[in-house]
Amino acid sequence: MTTASENGIVYDVAVIGAGPAGAQAAVSAAHQARHVLVLDAGPISHLKGRAFWSKSVQIEDAPVFEGVIGSHFMRALREWMATRPVREVTIGGRTRRTGIEYRPGYVLELQALDVEPTLFAMETSVEPLRGERPSKRTRFRARTVVVASGFDDVWPDIEVNEQAERLYQRYQTVFRFAGNRRGWHVCIRCDGHLHIDEHLAILALGDDAFGAARGAQDFTNKITILTNGRPHGLRAEDLATVQAQGIEIVETQIAAHIGQRTDLLGFRFADGTERYFDGFLVDEGLIPNTRYLDGWDVQTDEEGLLIVNDDRQVLTAAGEPVPGLFAAGDIVSGERNLIATAFALGQDAGLSATDSLREW
Repeated sequence: MTTASENGIVYDVAVIGAGPAGAQAAVSAAHQARHVLVLDAGPISHLKGRAFWSKSVQIEDAPVFEGVIGSHFMRALREWMATRPVREVTIGGRTRRTGIEYRPGYVLELQALDVEPTLFAMETSVEPLRGERPSKRTRFRARTVVVASGFDDVWPDIEVNEQAERLYQRYQTVFRFAGNRRGWHVCIRCDGHLHIDEHLAILALGDDAFGAARGAQDFTNKITILTNGRPHGLRAEDLATVQAQGIEIVETQIAAHIGQRTDLLGFRFADGTERYFDGFLVDEGLIPNTRYLDGWDVQTDEEGLLIVNDDRQVLTAAGEPVPGLFAAGDIVSGERNLIATAFALGQDAGLSATDSLREW
C-alpha cells in the first residue's frame, strides 16, 4: 500500500459522489469559476448508490437525460461533467484554475486540518479495493467539501452465497438491475406506474411495509406483503388498515427466486410452495455511504442520514453548521429520494460551497 499526495493542489470544492446530486454540485461550482474535484467510488468499490440501481427502466419524470436507464444515466453524468474541463483563467490579474477534475476514488477518511481558514484532507483509495482493503492511496485537499455519496439499499436475505467475497446474493445483479420492469424495485414513487392494476409483492417490515403499501394503492389494489420469515412488525392500527384493504401478509421464509432470464417471476418458499407476482418492491432499510465521517460531530437521523440547514451545510449534534462541509442528494435526511430532487439539492450545495469561499 502506498500513499501519494497531489503535489500541493488545493481544490476549491471537493465533491464526494458522482450521482445526480454530486454531478450537479460539481457543475454548479465550476460554473462559478471554481476548481472542483469529483471523487467517484463506483469504479473502485461495489458502492454505486441508488441512482445506479433504482432505474432499471427509462427515466420518465426527471427533466434531464430523458430515456436512459441507471447505468447509462451515470455515464451521461460523467460525460456532462467532462464538458467542464479544467482550464486557467485570469481574474483581476490573478491566474487560477476552474473546471471539473473527475477521479475514481473511494474516500476512506475525511479530516479537517488544523489551519485557518478551514482546509479538508481526504485519504482516498484510487485503485480497486481488495475485498474491504484499500490498495494505492492518494491524499486530496480542498477548501470545501460537498458530501453526495448517497446510500445503498439493504437487499433481502435470499440465496446468499456464503462463499462470495462480499456475500452477494445469487441472481442479485440480474434481478436488481434487469433493464426492464420485471426485476426488484426500490422506489414505489419511481416505478409503481409500471404495475397498474397488477399484483405487487412488497418485501418489507413494519412502518416500511405500511408506507410502501400505502404508496402502492395509487397503482393497484392487488398487494401482498412478504416478511421473509420474520414477524410483520406492523403497529396494531396499521395492521387493521392493511387487513381492511384485503392485503395478504405472508410470513414464510423465501428460499429462492423464480425467474426466467432477466425476468423475476416469483418465489419458492421454505414450505415448498411457490407464489408468482407481476411486480416486486423491496424496502429493507439503507446503509449510508459515509464511513469516512466516522468520528465527526455531525447530526444524523435514525437511519444515519445527515441533517443540514437551508444552505445545505451539515450540522453538528448541537445544531451548529460545520464550516465548509455541505451535503446533497440521498444522503440528506427528510428529502424525497428522487432524481429531480437530487439535482436541485446538488445545485444548492454546490452554490453554497462556492459562496462560502468569497473573501469579502
